[in-house]
Amino acid sequence: MNMKFKKIKLINIRSYKNQEVVFPEGSLLLAGDIGSGKTSILLAIEYALFGLQPGQKGASLLRNNEQIGEVTLDFEIAGKAMTIERKLKRTLKGVSNEYASITINNEKRESSITEIKSKIVELLGYPPEFVKKNNVLYRYTVHTAQEQMKQIILEDSETRVNILRHVFGIDKYKQIKNNLSILLSDLKSDSKILLGEISTLEKDKENIELRKSSLKILKDKLLVRKLELGERTRTKELLETELRGLEEKIEEKRVFEREIEKTRILISTKREFLDSLLKEEQELKQTISEAKPFNEEVYTKLLNEIKTKKSIFEGINSENINIITKCNFFEQQKKEILSKKERIFKIDICPTCLQDVPSHHKHNILNETENKLSEIKRNVEELELQRKELSKKIERQKQEINELEENKIKLEILKSRVEHLEKSKNKLFDLEKQKRIIEEDQVFLTKRIDDLKEKILRYSPFETHFEKKELELKQAALEERKVEITIAELEKELELSHKEISLFEEATRKKEESKKQLYRLNEMIDWLSSKFLNLIDLTEHNILLKLRNEFSGLFRKWFLMLVQEGSLDSQIDESFTPIILQRETEMEYGYLSGGERTAVALAYRLALNQTINSLMSKIKTKGLIILDEPTDGFSETQINKIRDILEELNAEQLIIVSHEQKIEGFVDNVLKVSKEGDTSFVEQIVQTPIQETD
Repeated sequence: MNMKFKKIKLINIRSYKNQEVVFPEGSLLLAGDIGSGKTSILLAIEYALFGLQPGQKGASLLRNNEQIGEVTLDFEIAGKAMTIERKLKRTLKGVSNEYASITINNEKRESSITEIKSKIVELLGYPPEFVKKNNVLYRYTVHTAQEQMKQIILEDSETRVNILRHVFGIDKYKQIKNNLSILLSDLKSDSKILLGEISTLEKDKENIELRKSSLKILKDKLLVRKLELGERTRTKELLETELRGLEEKIEEKRVFEREIEKTRILISTKREFLDSLLKEEQELKQTISEAKPFNEEVYTKLLNEIKTKKSIFEGINSENINIITKCNFFEQQKKEILSKKERIFKIDICPTCLQDVPSHHKHNILNETENKLSEIKRNVEELELQRKELSKKIERQKQEINELEENKIKLEILKSRVEHLEKSKNKLFDLEKQKRIIEEDQVFLTKRIDDLKEKILRYSPFETHFEKKELELKQAALEERKVEITIAELEKELELSHKEISLFEEATRKKEESKKQLYRLNEMIDWLSSKFLNLIDLTEHNILLKLRNEFSGLFRKWFLMLVQEGSLDSQIDESFTPIILQRETEMEYGYLSGGERTAVALAYRLALNQTINSLMSKIKTKGLIILDEPTDGFSETQINKIRDILEELNAEQLIIVSHEQKIEGFVDNVLKVSKEGDTSFVEQIVQTPIQETD
């Protein structure tokens, strides 16, 4: 099922403030005076569907002095109810799209202007490329103003054909040829690049052969150097073997030298030890000669005397301790008596009998206390005198004991010296024995050194021979190293040569591939520039021929319906220019009358509509036609023929915009458009059947 308009609501659109227009079933006439606002409804429908077009100013739609305008269009496609809402907003920069949404089966979606247009193009079944082609397909299938159709007829032939290519959707062939021209230019550029790449191919091949020859020479040099290296290595190994033998001999010599050094150190040590023995021997002899005799009886008597003195000292000390103890006892008694005395004088009532203590009783106790204190004092004084005598005795005893102890120490030292003297005599004997042994060892070690010197003398020539062989080995190692460096350089050069040959071979391989690619590319260029281009031209020519034949037949049909029978005929030439014939004479479009020019434009418009609908079978606007002022300049007879035109069209929804009152009788419904001041209004009028006139 095709698209049908149901209702449109306009708020602040051109001359409309707030107007709702319902599109009834059947054919419809938007009637009214010129400038009343009929075309504004058609422009609002187009704006609702596709938004503002490139170059179209929003100010041409938004009502003057208003800030916001709205268009809401209800329509139906394939049984689905749809609503489009669009809003315009005036800003300092101008009037622009503010809002757009589409509702399909009560599911509303707000989106961008481009997305809404893409969705509409999809719903209408228009090819996707028409999203970017303004509203050209809608204009030439649904609504084209008569003046615009006259304009296409007056265009030069090339422009007209390009417009129709665009409308028919076959401008892709021209684009294909343009793209083909660009592609061929790029391919030819690639061909020149490839040709430049393979220009040195043969020279590169010769270069590879030369490098392979050089590679063989390098391999021969490397083989010679490796053989030389083997000889150098064997010579070096022989010298190393000889040196190892000489090193063993030299090491034996060094062992002897180390033995001599050790022996000398040992002799020196023994000499030092012998000197120390002699010194010790002399000291022992002197000690023995100076030794004094020790009397054991005197020592024993001294010990007994010390023991007796210590016993007497202990007795005197014990007696002194007893006196100190008694003095302490008397002092304690003294303190207790004084304390008792102080308590008695403080007591007024006896704690035992609880009676008053008389003063004479206190004095008796005081006298008794004083007597006791006097007695204690006498005793303490006597004891002090005794203690002083004992202290003197203790000091004398200590002094006597110390003197005896000193004598004891002297005797003990003398006793130890006597014991040491015996040991010294024994040690002196041992020293003399050790001295003889050391002297014998010195003689033996001296002879040992002489023997080692003779052996070292026999090994001396090996050092000179070793130095000579060492120089020879260094020279051999140097020669070997030089050969190794030469081999390394040759191997590096060989490696680099292999890499260079590999790189050249890779480059040559790529150039061979480029050569094959160039061949294929040239074949492609030849095919595209000849066969493919001819195919595109032939395809486009055949399509245009078919379209022109179909278009020409339809144009002639509609044109003959609009002119007086037998007066004029028509056809379409190769540039889709309408040719008007009066008998066999071609008439220029400019010399036709106003009604005839309108007939040509209307016939061209209807033929174009049917051709496009036939060509594009899936579009959903086939049953919808809008004719804007189709009778401009028509005679009464031509106006009467509009009824036949409308019946022949048999459109599902037909909308005619006209100020011609007679057309009201040709349609099912009439909407009267009027204008009061600067505001348009629409009202539906009831149709009164009009009698046809012969």
